[in-house]
Amino acid sequence: MISPTPITPYHTKAYPAIDPTRPELSSKGKSVLITGGGSGIGAEVAIAFAKSGAAHIGLVGRRANRLEQVKASIEADYPGVQVHALPADLADGASTTAAVKAFAAAVGPGNKIDVLVANAGYLNTSVPLDDLTETDFWTSFEVNVKGAFNLLRAFGPVAAAGAVVINVSSGIAHFAYLPGYSGYHASKIAAVKLFDHFNAEHPGVRVTHLHPGVLATEMGARAQEEGVVKLDYDDLDLPGAFTVWLASPEAAFLDGRFVWSNWDVDTLKSKAAEIAANPTLFTLVLDGFPSTAIGS
Repeated sequence: MISPTPITPYHTKAYPAIDPTRPELSSKGKSVLITGGGSGIGAEVAIAFAKSGAAHIGLVGRRANRLEQVKASIEADYPGVQVHALPADLADGASTTAAVKAFAAAVGPGNKIDVLVANAGYLNTSVPLDDLTETDFWTSFEVNVKGAFNLLRAFGPVAAAGAVVINVSSGIAHFAYLPGYSGYHASKIAAVKLFDHFNAEHPGVRVTHLHPGVLATEMGARAQEEGVVKLDYDDLDLPGAFTVWLASPEAAFLDGRFVWSNWDVDTLKSKAAEIAANPTLFTLVLDGFPSTAIGS
């Protein structure tokens, strides 16, 4: 557990309030596009949306074989769900646009996408800034920032009315310093502001940033092995189920906010009025500085 935490109880595994099979969280008939969908968090998010009844799930990633494996597994367990494997490199604009358009074209009438889960990411080698290669540093921005830019530019024209965007970020965006990860840290903060711009420029689309937890993914295991974080792992089903909850009407009050999958949703809901009254709560701003958007 990372402490202190503003919301308790602090969960490390899925629990009944975020159970994807709850009728209130139903994704029946919806289309869900997930980047980084071939493993780890992305695969768990896809499974959770399948449980909640999504009609179409699109999996975007660079490794086609991984996407096909997740597709086959979900379709075997949830035969009512159509899963689409969409190989693409988010750092390449044309590749990203082609994947998003292909999924939109496959979902049927209207060719619109209801939910976008931006989960793909890159973690630089853990070394001090002076020792980090330019290539390794810049790859963080190519994937985490340019990739998000390409994804959002492709998504905007095919976003359904009332679409939901979930930016899977990292809790380190809130930290003052994280030893060894200057590229990852800086790029994750930059991506948050990019999604904030998309949110402001698309009033009909809800955007939420999510720290998924400390997880035994390829990236999470690397961070643990390199000694930067030494924490107990959360269960992978936690961010999957929490993401389904975030996409539901119950979480509409979190538009524009940054939340952690560990935070208890009933407590969050009890604070909805407090959150609405404080425009900077759970956002990345300069504390003490006016937060009103320039030109508003």
